[in-house]
Amino acid sequence: MQKTWFDRIEPLAPYAGYRIHRGWYETRDGEDVVAYTITPKRPNGHVLFYLRGGTGRIGDVRLPRLMQFAARGFHVVAPVYRGNHGGTGKEDFGGDDLEDVLSLYDRVQQTNPRIHALGFSRGGMMALSLASVRPLVSVTSWAGVTNLKWTYEEQQTMRKMLRRMTGGDPETASAAYIERSPLYKDWDAPTLLIHGTDDEQVRLRHATAVAEKLGAQAELWVVPFAHQLPFWDKWETTERAMDWMLKQTKQG
Repeated sequence: MQKTWFDRIEPLAPYAGYRIHRGWYETRDGEDVVAYTITPKRPNGHVLFYLRGGTGRIGDVRLPRLMQFAARGFHVVAPVYRGNHGGTGKEDFGGDDLEDVLSLYDRVQQTNPRIHALGFSRGGMMALSLASVRPLVSVTSWAGVTNLKWTYEEQQTMRKMLRRMTGGDPETASAAYIERSPLYKDWDAPTLLIHGTDDEQVRLRHATAVAEKLGAQAELWVVPFAHQLPFWDKWETTERAMDWMLKQTKQG
């Protein structure tokens, strides 16, 4: 754990023998944001930004999930976004809160520039948007949102929240939806897209559209499941994803 990554840190009880810290850092736009870090027992020299999905407590960071990455040697960094876990500000679903990821990235890269990003669902949007403005060894979008207009169409329960955060619907606030959508951005990092055939929360088209756009730069894994995979399938797919990340490391 690098103290320079945070303005204030708090050690938490060890989990399965791993050192865990909660840190607070100030973003460039003045918010105080919380992130969790797990120090690997046998470091592979690389940092993994794990970018959570959902909003608020829905889709929150879970330590058992992060532990799988630490077990492979990644130093895991998981911001929870502004307004969560006692942080200041309000989430903005890929708008202003993208700065939460960028500000922390800029701190981390000063001591370790070998950074990968993996984002799930809403976090996939954050990971790909990060890749469009910062260099990454690799980026993985798992069931990730890539076109926010499609999310508005697909998820009626999210429409009120999206209108509040963007200032309208995709027709009246089109610029805000495009600004948040990785489908309209460009990046250089090797890209892995993982998506379920039966995902009703974030439809498969989010992944296939990016895969078509990127061509050989992207690898698309379509799995026969919905938004969440059964435990062992998630575990095995995660292991394969880390194999893929380390392969990009060797090629780089």
